[in-house]
Amino acid sequence: MLKTRMIIIGVLSLCITLLSPFIFNSYFEQQPEDLSQHLTFGGPIPFAEQKVILPSEEDQYPLEVKFESPFEKETKYKITPLLLSFVCFFLFLFALYSIVARFFKAKPVIEPK
Repeated sequence: MLKTRMIIIGVLSLCITLLSPFIFNSYFEQQPEDLSQHLTFGGPIPFAEQKVILPSEEDQYPLEVKFESPFEKETKYKITPLLLSFVCFFLFLFALYSIVARFFKAKPVIEPK
């Protein structure tokens, strides 16, 4: 039973980890000196890197840069941050599941007379 729960939580954690670059965006308050940037996306530890060319007009800042699909743009994945992000999500979801399951599966306490 525990093995099945861990597999389900692992698959859910992997899905969330792979979708996290689409959730966490990069933000620029002011125009940087170098307009060609290598930005990393993902969370909680960024692991997907894309090269982005920022606009040269200063009136377009502050700017939020979104992650583009790896099928549309060349993306480099860093393995160590990807694994650390997966472990973070796995531990968080497993702890959350354990806490919630404890409330529903708790045996009733019989007070002594």
